[in-house]
Amino acid sequence: MSAQPPRLATRLFGVFVPSDVREEALDDLADLYNARLTSMGRAAADPWYWRQSLGFAVRLRFAHTFGGSLASPTQRCTSGPPREKTMRLLLADLRHGARSALRSRGFAAIAVLTLALGIGASASIFSVVRSVLLRPLPFPEPERLVDVFETRPERNMFEISFTYANFYDVLEMNRSFQSLGTIRWRSMTFLGDKEPTRISVAATTVGFFRALGVAPVVGRVFTDGEDKPGADPRLAVLSHAFWTSRFGQDRAIVGRSITLEGEAYRVIGVLPPGRPWLDAGDIFTPFIRPSQLDRTSWELPVIGRLAPGVTLEAARADIQRIATRLSEQYPDAKGMGIRLGTSDSWVASDSLRRALWVLVGAVGFLVLISCVNLANMLLARSTTRAREHALRAALGAPRARVVQLALAESLVLGLLGAAVGLALSFGVVRVLRSLNPGGIPNLAETQVDGWVLLVTLGVALLTSVATGLVPALRAPYHDVVSALREGERSVAGHHRAGRLRHALVAVEVALSIVLLVGAGLLVRSFGRVLGVDRGFATENRVMVSIGFTAAPSDSQQARAAQLLADFLSRLRSTPQITSAAVVHIRPLQGAGTGMGFGAAGRPDATGKEIPWAGWRIVSNDYFKTLGLPLIAGRDFNERDRLGEPWKVIVSKRVAELLWPGNDAIGRRLVLWKGQGESQGEVIGVVGDMRDWDLTDDATYSVYFPVYGSTLSPANLVVHTGLSMATLVPMLRSVLAELDPTVPVFGATTLDEIVGDSVAARRFTMLLLAALAVIALVLALAGIYGVLSYVVSRRRSEMGLRIALGASGRSVLRLVMLQGMRPVVMGLVVGIAGALALSRFMTSLLFGLTPADWPTYAAVAALLAGAAVLACYVPARDALRVDVTATLRDE
Repeated sequence: MSAQPPRLATRLFGVFVPSDVREEALDDLADLYNARLTSMGRAAADPWYWRQSLGFAVRLRFAHTFGGSLASPTQRCTSGPPREKTMRLLLADLRHGARSALRSRGFAAIAVLTLALGIGASASIFSVVRSVLLRPLPFPEPERLVDVFETRPERNMFEISFTYANFYDVLEMNRSFQSLGTIRWRSMTFLGDKEPTRISVAATTVGFFRALGVAPVVGRVFTDGEDKPGADPRLAVLSHAFWTSRFGQDRAIVGRSITLEGEAYRVIGVLPPGRPWLDAGDIFTPFIRPSQLDRTSWELPVIGRLAPGVTLEAARADIQRIATRLSEQYPDAKGMGIRLGTSDSWVASDSLRRALWVLVGAVGFLVLISCVNLANMLLARSTTRAREHALRAALGAPRARVVQLALAESLVLGLLGAAVGLALSFGVVRVLRSLNPGGIPNLAETQVDGWVLLVTLGVALLTSVATGLVPALRAPYHDVVSALREGERSVAGHHRAGRLRHALVAVEVALSIVLLVGAGLLVRSFGRVLGVDRGFATENRVMVSIGFTAAPSDSQQARAAQLLADFLSRLRSTPQITSAAVVHIRPLQGAGTGMGFGAAGRPDATGKEIPWAGWRIVSNDYFKTLGLPLIAGRDFNERDRLGEPWKVIVSKRVAELLWPGNDAIGRRLVLWKGQGESQGEVIGVVGDMRDWDLTDDATYSVYFPVYGSTLSPANLVVHTGLSMATLVPMLRSVLAELDPTVPVFGATTLDEIVGDSVAARRFTMLLLAALAVIALVLALAGIYGVLSYVVSRRRSEMGLRIALGASGRSVLRLVMLQGMRPVVMGLVVGIAGALALSRFMTSLLFGLTPADWPTYAAVAALLAGAAVLACYVPARDALRVDVTATLRDE
């Protein structure tokens, strides 16, 4: 804390110095006194202060009365080595800036809050971007990791999984990869100390963990031979998260057995934590090479690690050579291609990257708006402090010194704004983690770390310099005598300063328009997504997963089928349940592998792509439970078995595509066209639904009966008025009577499933909308602040106008027009900028173009209306001028 100089000397100083400049001069002397006190001690500093304060007071009175130039106390009295001198000056300037902020607490609070909003938003978004996009993958040399995809251009398939046979052929024939591996997901029932639990289990080849370069924290991973035919499939490697939650990181777990689906698996190792892949599953088992390799079903995602020295281009040439060879050798592989993608896609999809960079751009705009707003505030304030600046110039302070003091004051405000902004960012990041929509990797681990602090400090320094330079350079340095004699009035109406303030307001409005248009486009797009015809009902629909165990033998399958039938029968007999059914994949949560389809006995059109359909295995009453209308034919019954001869139900789009204008019932449908020659008989046609994604067209769908198979797990959909809190315990009770080892998990409503499917889109929309609202508030504050200042400086003019007969309406119109002029300019520039920049949001929009004129019109009307209100309040104050007092002053 700074020490107080001798009080008597300070009082004597005040006798000679005019009151309007006394406080600033005392601040300057106090800064120097504290610097002397630090280097010389009180015994030398006090006499020095006596001499300097009294001599300075006399010289200041002379300069104030007759004009002239003096060397400033700071310039004359600092001494010592250059580095020490610089530090003393910097500390003195910062103390001066702090005292200036304390004297104008209202101004400082508004300035700090303005900066805090921009800096806090930038720190929060940078935390998310750093966690999602900039955090390196937890694998050695990630630049050598690639995704490997099959392609079938003639079927419009450019990124699909591998078939079994093609994967093993590429594994054996390639010369570019150090390791290639694949993974296959499934769910299994884990029998631990508690009730049965459904967990995620992944079967992987030996090359999978080798490609990732994973070293286990305990035990080992799979070694050569453990994925070959005849090897033991009951080996288990635990994920770090599962090891922690289930076994408390007990290192003695290696070598022990755990029970999955009623069979014992021996634990051989534990993986390190890390995403993607390593924490995506709970347990990993060996992927045993099948004895029969299929070349028509694309089911295996493949990753690889390039061999040392092999470039991505060389690997592409090698892998395409293999694809051409397989295409020529096997009819089922005809037209096959192979594509390599970098591991960047593991971090985030292209659409997520685009959304996050749009948010980064929005935050940049918000920081600019904060800077412009603060610069305008400081510019207006510097006008009221013109006498102070002129006084410093009269005492001999060079222009650089005046600029340095102004920068020190803005630096204090910037650092305070950064501190408050960081405090806000901690809370915002916590909120963002709680709103985690899923599908955004590492969002749950987002935090404000050292890098974020460093970036925030850099933003604070840049904003301080940017906002402090404008008013400092506008100081009336060359008109010293006039400024000292006439005070504020001579500079208050400076035309160039007024034009600059209005230009800054126009910039604020333009930047705000760009953010508001972006947010408006996302809001309207989100409304279109929610309003799209889904084809199925969601109200009072609940989905629950039932962990039936996969049944390998015929007798076990018969028992499992009977268990499912008994379970559904009991539910349907419950009065509170309207209907119930099962499906193997939930709506909007996966499309399966899909299949090509066509009409039997009809030749394909030359060059025409094979249409692609999603397929579902369902029980009877599935369409009734979802509210999907049965247009023609009948529903499944227990006599319809899964298998040949196939009985299928198709969606309306399939029927209209294959048999337009004709009855589809009894027609033959080619199933898995291009992969086999199976045919199915159409027994029913149901309404269309968006089964994969709400932003896609209604799905081509083919439905198969569940009877004769075992779903593991079975996804139960129930139409009921019961709440989940009542329904789930009832389901567990019914199942416990039939088979106490079957777990119930994953209970959710269909409304929640729909919400989850658009959660990432909603997340981006909410963030951009929040940034746009902040920008609007700052812009309106800037408009209001500038116009209020203008009115306060022109109060005498307004009084004279009224005294000379001007009506209140004409004065009001004059002020409103002056306030709205920069707003209109900003609107024009902002709309042009929004048209140019919104094209980068095309991939984020649904059912809209970036030039959607209703959005632009609504945003322009909103901002213009708010600006009119922001202008009206100070304009109305202009009418309250005391004419008598104004005339007396004049």
